[in-house]
Amino acid sequence: MEKRIKMLFATLFLCVGMAVAQTQVTGTVISDEDGEPVIGATILVVGTNVGTVTDTNGKFKIACPEGKSVLSISYVGMEPIEVSARANMRIILKSDSKNLDEIVVVAYGTAKKQSITGAVSSIDAKDIEKRITTSVTGALEGSAPGVQVNNTYGEPGSEPIIRIRGIGSINGSNTPLYVVDGVIYSGNISDLNPNDIQSISVLKDAASAALYGNRAAAGVVIITTKAGRSSANSQISLKINQGFYGRGIKEYSRLGVTDWMESSWKAMKNYAMTGSLALDEAAAAQYATEHLATDVIQNNIFDKDATELFDNGGKLIANVKPGYSDLDWEDNIERTGSRQEYNLDGNYTSDKLSVYSSLGYLKENGYVVGSDYERYTGRINSSYTPNKWITSGLNINATISKRHFNNSATGSYYSNPFYVARYMAPVYPYYMHNADGSIQKDEFGEPVWDTTSPYLDNRNIAYEIRKDKDESRRNVIDATAFATINLPYDFSLTVKGNMAHRTNNRTSYNNPEIGDGATNNGRLTAYSDEYSNYTMQELLNWGHDYGLHHVDALLGHENYKYESKATYGMNTNMAVDDIFVMSNFLTNSYFQGYDDEYATESYMARARYNFDQKYFFDASWRRDGSSRFHKDNRWGNFFSVGASWNAKKENFLKDVKWIDQARLRASYGEVGNDAGVSFYAYQALYYIDKNGGNPALMKQSLAANDIKWETTQTFDIALEGRLFDRLNFSIGYFDKRSKDLLFAVRLPLSAGSFAYNVDDYNMTIYKNIGTISNRGFEIALDYDIFKGKNFSWNVGADATFLKNKIITLPNGDNILSGLHNYTEGRSLYDFYTYHFEGVDQLTGNSLYTLDPEKEESAADAGELVEINGKKYTTDTAYGLRDFHETALPTVYGSFHTNLTWKGLSANILFTYSLGGKVYDASYQSLMSTSSMSSGSALHEDVLNSWNGVPSGITETSANRIDTNGIPALSYDRSSYNNTTSDRWLTNASYLVCKNISLSYSLPKSLVSGWNCGITGIAINAGVENLFTLTARRGMNPQFNFTGGSDDTYVTSRVFNFGVTFNF
Repeated sequence: MEKRIKMLFATLFLCVGMAVAQTQVTGTVISDEDGEPVIGATILVVGTNVGTVTDTNGKFKIACPEGKSVLSISYVGMEPIEVSARANMRIILKSDSKNLDEIVVVAYGTAKKQSITGAVSSIDAKDIEKRITTSVTGALEGSAPGVQVNNTYGEPGSEPIIRIRGIGSINGSNTPLYVVDGVIYSGNISDLNPNDIQSISVLKDAASAALYGNRAAAGVVIITTKAGRSSANSQISLKINQGFYGRGIKEYSRLGVTDWMESSWKAMKNYAMTGSLALDEAAAAQYATEHLATDVIQNNIFDKDATELFDNGGKLIANVKPGYSDLDWEDNIERTGSRQEYNLDGNYTSDKLSVYSSLGYLKENGYVVGSDYERYTGRINSSYTPNKWITSGLNINATISKRHFNNSATGSYYSNPFYVARYMAPVYPYYMHNADGSIQKDEFGEPVWDTTSPYLDNRNIAYEIRKDKDESRRNVIDATAFATINLPYDFSLTVKGNMAHRTNNRTSYNNPEIGDGATNNGRLTAYSDEYSNYTMQELLNWGHDYGLHHVDALLGHENYKYESKATYGMNTNMAVDDIFVMSNFLTNSYFQGYDDEYATESYMARARYNFDQKYFFDASWRRDGSSRFHKDNRWGNFFSVGASWNAKKENFLKDVKWIDQARLRASYGEVGNDAGVSFYAYQALYYIDKNGGNPALMKQSLAANDIKWETTQTFDIALEGRLFDRLNFSIGYFDKRSKDLLFAVRLPLSAGSFAYNVDDYNMTIYKNIGTISNRGFEIALDYDIFKGKNFSWNVGADATFLKNKIITLPNGDNILSGLHNYTEGRSLYDFYTYHFEGVDQLTGNSLYTLDPEKEESAADAGELVEINGKKYTTDTAYGLRDFHETALPTVYGSFHTNLTWKGLSANILFTYSLGGKVYDASYQSLMSTSSMSSGSALHEDVLNSWNGVPSGITETSANRIDTNGIPALSYDRSSYNNTTSDRWLTNASYLVCKNISLSYSLPKSLVSGWNCGITGIAINAGVENLFTLTARRGMNPQFNFTGGSDDTYVTSRVFNFGVTFNF
């Protein structure tokens, strides 16, 4: 018993001694950016295994063993620090978003920024949260040098088109490869909830993208979704956003009623004088007065007879009848859109289990009547680590969406609301009117739509977009399961499998009263699409440190399979109103369908080495096989090599205090592109049809067993670093060359014909011929103007300078494509058109450069003009077509500023482009009066049209040609005066106030005092696309990347207000 008592006292004494020997340390960890507590920061006692994490208030408590008084504090996205332990510590962590130690997601893994030898730009969740966008990729605009984003995604549910470092293929895909959580993503990016995204990495060169070899020629966008965060407790967050929006670019400046009538009168008068009537001026004026409203307009909204609307000089002397308040068609088809978004997410992390889950709801009503988008999303990302040997996980994402849209909202179609509203003359109402001008009403007191007037040609887009319906419903389920086994000797094996299934069901209804469904008592077209893709990966990793030497390696194998099934058909003759199912439309017009399959198999390897975090080298290799090619040419090899030098670690820079970081990197790599051909490109293809009621096969293309991958080679070099602890910089050069471009070469008719080819009847065969070069510079600067405890101010800018050149083409032949003529030695961005010399001030006609070989024909046609010894033509049929200007900007990029003061932050982002041209076809149409069957809207600039011979101008005047003049308005000469030429090439420079965001986080001490379970509240407000400055109001210079234009959607100007609750 005595021994036991002695042992008990000895044990108690030892415990007390140990307790006394330990030091209890408490403290709070806060962020340098906003002064808010850092939740889940890791606290470790250096030299021990003792650790803890901060709670929801950023506080921690830890016991330091005797002799151990240094703490290590770290948190993802912030610079780790070591400090001496003391009571009531206040520790400030700085963001390492600009630090070379930043961890960046790369191909099949992660890497420190300083070790990356290729060109990679990264965007984190904070940057994404500032943007007001339906699509994740919309946040890329202005966020990464070298990335261009078009801005015609103003329709709810649509997605932007992205180009990375220019266009590298003429027929192939220039869209980057998307990878989500390590797996190739083949679905719609808009199916992903931006709230679920942790980071986006853009791999811009072949070296960084080589491990995705077969589809990485246009770059790679790696999207990583959120996982459970380390914290003392589980966390729940509720985000609520409400907003409204309209079109982000104003409409063209068009004439009102009076100016339009008087301008049209001039066009009619000039027609009567110079056309087949050949009247004198007085008779022509009388003719215009008597025939404009009756023959051209075919409608009279004025209080005088249709033949008595003008005086002898063409001034309008009539007034619009009261009641005609419905002349602005744009006002009728557009509205103030709205958006509401709710996101509920939570995360839980223990020593073994990590879970992130979210639910999201989005509803957007577009700024065009009848357009909307509704999306439900759900996600669960989980990982389980039962011991140090194994980690497994499952990520599941589900999306249900419904979208109402107008598939015809492009081009010159009567069903395109933008086309109709833009060019509708301001003398045509969309309602029926009584003789006194009042709007007709039906038996319910509602206005009666005008569906019968001949000048509308049996169309009324304002009515149709309310009666017709185009609805798409998508269901998506995407699941990824993975397991990582840690093996002896620093090996690990990761097996990952992904399965995604998507369905898209679309119904398009045209009403039986007016428009496309009027001739067959209404029609319904149904589309059913089903997509599946499967991916399996097996990755063997190894890494080991040998003193100052670090080596790691990767061996991998990947299978990818894609399947799609499509059926579509159209029925007409609706039986019962407002039932939109195929069985309610009694007559079948057609029913068709097809299946597609595509598969790849890949083997890959990577080796990386660094010495003392100073010298870095890596090399990668990938061998891909694609089902698009014949078995003898199915496989392609792609590789990269790169090196990086952390010069700051050298002795000659260690003590240079104003240089904080300095890194030089260089790389070379080759990647592939098989998207330049169809799924069955190497095979001889036949079209299935009928011949006399019997089955028939028509050959469409010949077999092409020898085609292979397009290959893109990229050399990249850059200098990056940080100076004066304030200025971050990156200056890089790239040379990207795409070779073996795939073309569908047309064969002579002697080889056979294909009857359904819309271009011509020649069959085709694919061939690898062609090379394109893109090279340029990328510069990014970021400067901390002020860094303080409660206030910080940062500014930054980036710029990309790009040059493009076509090196080789099939047989050296040019390829004419619209306003471009792809020619060896030229840029594919160059315009190829006729040259507008100016306006002949004696006649008011446009003059164009004459093709010398067509001089005689021009003279015979009366379209040849000689002025002061030089010959011109007034008709481009005899003009010389040549290269004029380019769509490629001199420089494009963005600049931004960020300010924080305590819990308040403000961020402003601008995007810009300088140089280049856009062919403004909409402006061309608004300057023309080519049709006498009905009136068309006119631009305000027609008021400056030629209106008689200026004083002093003679046949030999040196200034007879006005190079900046506007030709005469004339119904008979308009198609000549305003034809396609470089006159319509307009400066494409722009400046967009892309995003302004404000946020305020209520002090934690205030919120925690409420004792209601809420641990944080943040209020935010923002606007996307506040304004766009261009050379001409209404013009959209970002419609596409080669200088085209269209009458379609522009980006939305979105105002958003939100609040976030953390529990």
